[in-house]
Amino acid sequence: MRFSRFERKIVVALLAVGFAPLVAALLLGRGAVREAYEVGVNNRIRRELESSLRLYTDHLRVLRDNADLSKELVEADPELGLRVAEHDLPGARARAVALMGSHPNVVRIQVAAAGTPALDVDRRPAEDDTWRLLELEGALAGAPGTSLTVTTATPWAPFHAHHRAAEIVKVYDALEAETAYVTTTYLGVFIILLFAVIVAAVAVGIVLSRRVTRRVALLAQATTRVGAGDLSVELPVETGDEIADLTAAFNTMVRDLRESQTRIEYLQRIGAWQQFARRLAHEIKNPLTPIQLAVQEMQTSYRGDDTAYRTKLDDARTIVEEEIATLRRLVGEFSAFAKLPKAELQEADLGAFVGDLERTVDAMLEDEAHRGGAAPSVEVVYQPTSEPIPVRIDPMMLKRCVDNLTRNAVEACRGRSDGRVVVRARRQGKRAILEVLDSGPGIAPEDRERVFDPYFTTKTDGTGLGLPIVKKVVLEHAGDIACETSELGGACFRITLSIAS
Repeated sequence: MRFSRFERKIVVALLAVGFAPLVAALLLGRGAVREAYEVGVNNRIRRELESSLRLYTDHLRVLRDNADLSKELVEADPELGLRVAEHDLPGARARAVALMGSHPNVVRIQVAAAGTPALDVDRRPAEDDTWRLLELEGALAGAPGTSLTVTTATPWAPFHAHHRAAEIVKVYDALEAETAYVTTTYLGVFIILLFAVIVAAVAVGIVLSRRVTRRVALLAQATTRVGAGDLSVELPVETGDEIADLTAAFNTMVRDLRESQTRIEYLQRIGAWQQFARRLAHEIKNPLTPIQLAVQEMQTSYRGDDTAYRTKLDDARTIVEEEIATLRRLVGEFSAFAKLPKAELQEADLGAFVGDLERTVDAMLEDEAHRGGAAPSVEVVYQPTSEPIPVRIDPMMLKRCVDNLTRNAVEACRGRSDGRVVVRARRQGKRAILEVLDSGPGIAPEDRERVFDPYFTTKTDGTGLGLPIVKKVVLEHAGDIACETSELGGACFRITLSIAS
């Protein structure tokens, strides 16, 4: 696995940071562990522990001697022996109770004659871990042939304490014998854990650095591709760190460059078409008048009586004049396209702009009616927004664009009973949206980009210059225009402009 220079620097830095405390641990840790160990494992503490164990042992010996003494006193009691020998069981029981009151550690006295129980006085506590019972056997004085069993009760606590003390002394002996081994083991475990932390830190550093360097390398490669002219680059934004912010900014920059390049290319293409239109208009316009005059001269200068020939001359003049009129209109559109002025932007309210457009609705509909269409049956609705939408526009040129789009929409709805056109403005984040929607047949998806190319038209009598003019004006407004399907079922032309700060 090869490492980049950035990754090697990160790994070296992590190793330096990790091994510095490891060396310090090797130098200081062993002495510190041994010293800390020997503070607790020393002869003074050992003597104290052994002394405590001896005290517990002496205490248990005293308890056993006390139990033996109590048994001997009961065994030597003459009155108890006499009562048993005389078979005076009530008297023997009373004396046994009195003896148990004199010796609190005695909890049971049993007397048996010839193997048969003769007396049993029992006040043993409930069986649990609190008391330890000890049965001591003997012979009852003054009652030959009888046997005596005395049960004493001793608290378990001293026995448990003695057991714990013995275990502590045993463990302490083992610790003292393993001093060197324990200190070495603890130091080894500490070093292993520290080394494992270093390895884990280096591994994490390698993974993180590789993620960073991989994305930086992708950015470098993408920058090289952009420098070579490839503006289709789009890098994935994976996380939310600074590299992701840089990647997002890079994508935004490339997208802006791509949009700027598209605008520039379109404007250059439109400029070339304008030059072509200017030359074409000049070349077509000059011969039109001589042609029209020549035809008129031929028709008026004929003095013959041939009616059929005169009719042909009249028809020829009419046809030539109609075609020349068509050519003049075409030349006029070419000239208007070639002389399209540059937009002069000024601050305005897009909502108020749409409201002002409503004044031109009647004039446009009357014009359409005069041309013989069914435009008056088309409902044109203007929807200005109530909130201000500050933009920078050239009102006259943008009005020309919207009139062009509205006229096209009305023509698309011609002859439809439900013909409807909507012109509206709205705000969407930091963008201002101006839309022209219609309920016409719409535009085929494959033609939605081509409709902005010069001389491309889907109408039989169109020149294909209206929408290119609209797009050129929108681009000069630093905006964008798109053709989509409208919510009314027809076409939707959406103009997007920036909000003026």
